[in-house]
Amino acid sequence: MNKSIRRALYSFITISAGISLVACSSSDTASTTTQNASATEAARVSGTASVFAAASLTNVAEDLAAAFHEDNPDTKLEFNFAGSSALVRQISEGAPSDLFISADIANMDDALALPEFAGATSKVIATNKLVLVTADGNPGEISELADVKDSLVAICAPEVPCGTITHEALDYADIELNTSSEEANVADVATKISTGAVDAGFVYQTDAQSLAKTQDNTVIELEGIDANEYPMALTTSGEDNEVAKAFAEFLSSDRAKEILASYGFGTN
Repeated sequence: MNKSIRRALYSFITISAGISLVACSSSDTASTTTQNASATEAARVSGTASVFAAASLTNVAEDLAAAFHEDNPDTKLEFNFAGSSALVRQISEGAPSDLFISADIANMDDALALPEFAGATSKVIATNKLVLVTADGNPGEISELADVKDSLVAICAPEVPCGTITHEALDYADIELNTSSEEANVADVATKISTGAVDAGFVYQTDAQSLAKTQDNTVIELEGIDANEYPMALTTSGEDNEVAKAFAEFLSSDRAKEILASYGFGTN
């Protein structure tokens, strides 16, 4: 299958927004406003950028995009959410991407080895921590990690970051799951938990925070694991895309850090 056909197979989520400006009445204020508006206009970018982002960024992406659009109303961000390893594979197969945000360093390293990232460097914008979260009301009566041995538990596939870390935590605790449901990414695990299809699942603390808005979940901290880092990098096409470069710069801003922190991410 050639690259042009593959490009047609990938779907994107487009997030766009607008902003209106209100003029002041006094001449001095109007003059200042005009000057400030001119400076703002000069800093604005317009156009479209394709952002490939780890599935665990799905919830926060809309707020990040909305904040970016406040200063750049003539832009459109097309998001493709999936497991980090799947995103790397899609890019290697020709899927058009301007900016890649991984949920771990390992998959970013794999991406940087591709010709699509020739000369690129990555920058960490956030951190996250894996936890064990029960279904609403804790029907499996899970109070510690050892209780998952005989419970139906959802886990990520081993090739994606949440799956890799899950196995690290289980190995550290010397626990083997008897019954598990393997999912493609952490968003799918969170869905299994929210619908009660499993007794518990291994997700990030950001997912646990989201679930807690509508459910009574028990969250169990895990030992023997480190927080995973979220690096971003521009592709070669992204280096030529003013919107992609502006959004990448925005993701390192104080405003973006505030938004990420509100969803439970750690920020530098």
